Amino acid sequence: MGLSAALLAWSAVAGAHAEAEQASRQALERYGGEVTRACVALREIEPGDEISEGNVKVVEWASSLMPEGALTSMGDVSGLVATARIPAHAPLAEAHFLQDDRSVQVPRDTVAISVACDAQHAVGGSLTRGDEVDVYVSDASRADRLTRAEVLDTSVSANGGGDLSWVTLAVDASAVGEVLAATTRGEVTLVLPGTVASREAVGSAEADNKGGEG
Repeated sequence: MGLSAALLAWSAVAGAHAEAEQASRQALERYGGEVTRACVALREIEPGDEISEGNVKVVEWASSLMPEGALTSMGDVSGLVATARIPAHAPLAEAHFLQDDRSVQVPRDTVAISVACDAQHAVGGSLTRGDEVDVYVSDASRADRLTRAEVLDTSVSANGGGDLSWVTLAVDASAVGEVLAATTRGEVTLVLPGTVASREAVGSAEADNKGGEG
């Protein structure tokens, strides 16, 4: 059974290589002109698939059919991870591997939420991706710490500048309801632990709490 499986796998790979060679010959016969080398998908490649000799082959291709940013050697593509679907027998191009810097990667077991927040309530607007902050909500009489969160994005980063108007946070899934409810009953303040700004904010919050209790 093991030998049969190996033979089937080898046959599938050999068949894919033959199909890629055939697609190359058909392109050259139909369009002619100058010939160049191209990395061609042996099968359909899905986003997240890693490129290797198992799914890509370098063949001769009609220069007139090469896409912009075409990749021409295994050294260019080996180990890359596709970010877009690549059809079977299509030449690989840089566009198939573009990384979207605007995409938000949400850590496991957390939820991404955006809260309205100006610079005055977010360490002067200096927060950047990856910062860990304490989320406080305050009203006229008191301030309460809700949870620890990670900054995923800010309006300043998204817009390339300007005034801070919102911050996207990764919060523990169990704290989402509390944070969302807090945004409707008071003002959210983001405190950066371990800095002078955060200690001043914590001190102010504690003072407000004592004043409210008195």
